[in-house]
Amino acid sequence: MAGKKLRSRLFGFKKSDVFSYICEMDEKTEAKLAEKDKEIAELKEKIADLEKNRDAVISVLQTAEATAKNMVEEARKTADDIRERAEAEAREKKEMLNREIEIKRKAVKNYYVNENKKIDQIRVEVERMRESSLEAIRRFEEELRQVGRMTDNSTAYVNSAINYAERGSNLEPFRDVERTIPVHIVESIKE
Repeated sequence: MAGKKLRSRLFGFKKSDVFSYICEMDEKTEAKLAEKDKEIAELKEKIADLEKNRDAVISVLQTAEATAKNMVEEARKTADDIRERAEAEAREKKEMLNREIEIKRKAVKNYYVNENKKIDQIRVEVERMRESSLEAIRRFEEELRQVGRMTDNSTAYVNSAINYAERGSNLEPFRDVERTIPVHIVESIKE
C-alpha cells in the first residue's frame, strides 16, 4: 500500500481500508510466502542434489583414497619385494664371489706349496747330484792317478820288455796289470 493511504475517521482509521489493507498485505505475504516456499523447495531440491553430489563426491573420494592407499601399499610391497630380491641376489653373488675367491686362494696356496715341494726336491736332487759329482770327480781323479801310476809302470814294463828282447830272453806276460787297472778302463781298451 505504498500508493494508497489509509483514510482516517474519528477514533482512528476506516475499518474497511484497514481490512482491505490487511487482506492485501495478507495476499502479498502469502504470495511472498508461496514464492519463498517455492524457493525453499527449490533450495531443498538443490540441497538434496548437492547432498547426493556430495555423497557421490565423498564416495568417489573415499574410493580414490582407498585406491590410492591400495596403490601405495602395493607399490610399497612391490618395492620391498624388489629390494629383497636385489639384496638376495647381491648376497648370492657375494657368496659366489667369496667361494670363487676362496677356491682361487686355495689353488694359489696349493700351487705355491707344490712349487715349494718341487723346489725342495730340486734342492735335494741338486745336493745329491753335487755330492755324486764330487764323488765322481774324486773317483775320476783317483782313477787318473792310478792310470798315471800304471802308465809309469807300463813304461817301466815296456822298457823291461825291450831290455829282455834285446838280451833275447823270454818275456813273461804281465798278469797283474789287469788287476790294477779299473775294470771300465780295461773294457774300453778291449773295445
